[in-house]
Amino acid sequence: MLKIVPSGGDRMKNYKCDVLVVGAGPAGSNAARYAAKGADVLVIEKKKEIGSPVQCAEGVSQGIFDKLEMKQESRYISTKIEYVKLIAPNGTVVRLDGEKVKYWKSGMVLDREVFDKAIAKEAARKGTDFLMNTRFISAKRNSEGVTVKAKQMEEDIEIQAKVLIGADGPPSIVAKSLGMDTTVPLRYMESGIQYLMTPMEVEPCIELYFGDCYSPGGYTWVFPKGEDQANVGLGVLPVKAKENAQFYLDKFIERPRFKDSKIVEVNAGAIPVGGPLEKPYMDNLLLVGDAGRFVNPLTGGGIHTAIITGKHAGELAAEAIAKEDYTSNFLKKYNDMWKPDIYEELDKCLKAQEAFMKLTEKDLDSIADTLKDLKLETISTLSILKAIVSKNPGLLLKFGKFI
Repeated sequence: MLKIVPSGGDRMKNYKCDVLVVGAGPAGSNAARYAAKGADVLVIEKKKEIGSPVQCAEGVSQGIFDKLEMKQESRYISTKIEYVKLIAPNGTVVRLDGEKVKYWKSGMVLDREVFDKAIAKEAARKGTDFLMNTRFISAKRNSEGVTVKAKQMEEDIEIQAKVLIGADGPPSIVAKSLGMDTTVPLRYMESGIQYLMTPMEVEPCIELYFGDCYSPGGYTWVFPKGEDQANVGLGVLPVKAKENAQFYLDKFIERPRFKDSKIVEVNAGAIPVGGPLEKPYMDNLLLVGDAGRFVNPLTGGGIHTAIITGKHAGELAAEAIAKEDYTSNFLKKYNDMWKPDIYEELDKCLKAQEAFMKLTEKDLDSIADTLKDLKLETISTLSILKAIVSKNPGLLLKFGKFI
């Protein structure tokens, strides 16, 4: 039960908890879910509704529910993915499926509104309290932990907590308020925009378009969301793009394919693609998901890393409460928890992203020609790039550091 502490003559509401989580996305709710096993947990969320609006393409692998330790249910899934199409600048299409990839693993496109709420409900069942429509303002350390100022609708409130978990995206205001600089260098801050479009013909596949002609420094995607709708979006790096992200997306949907389609939802945001923070922790603070830059630098995807870092942060926060130690010296254990799960993947993808930045559109066309007839062991980034270089030795200089 959420504790409301008397505030004397001041009419401001004053809440008290062990662990305060800022942000109720997958990272924040999963952190709360695990922290609640051993602590009093409160989540504050600036939106009125968890999971809406959706701010990602919603594509994940089948293993997401194993990582989440939740039963997979059809209501969480918009579309199951049977194959992937990679499209080069010259229009060459490479299809990856069970025939082309020996150890093929299909994926899915989530219904994030349902999915995000499900994780939050699991946290609530463990005892987590939620304050919706509540915006974080500032945090200040005190002798017992942290005092957080927030605004619930138009009312000022204060929250006393011992451990703060920042799940508030990039750059984390929570971290900045406690003295940590999480500013992302412009080179590694991708600008993304996505339209939900309907009606349109869709296939049970993910389409990825590569090349500066589509999206400088990034890629363009079409992710099916049911029978006649899709997430159509892209990410660009401002250091390479001459125009903003919307310009390139509007140009992309001028194609005849989208002639009769309508935009029914628009989402935009920043995506940190420079790899995770070296120290996503400090006294009284742990950062999860995008706030700690736990995003795949190559794809911009962050759902599975959000879930993993949320779990570890929640478990460590509960342990900190039990041991009454909220210092950086104790919380540095966080790195020992998440690194074995995802560090190697993120590091390889960062190097791959740096390599891809050197590729010309001619290189991408050549790669597509190679992949058309190539059999692969797996669909992993490393597997694909090794196969490409083996058939195109001239690319070794660009991919050498990664390979």
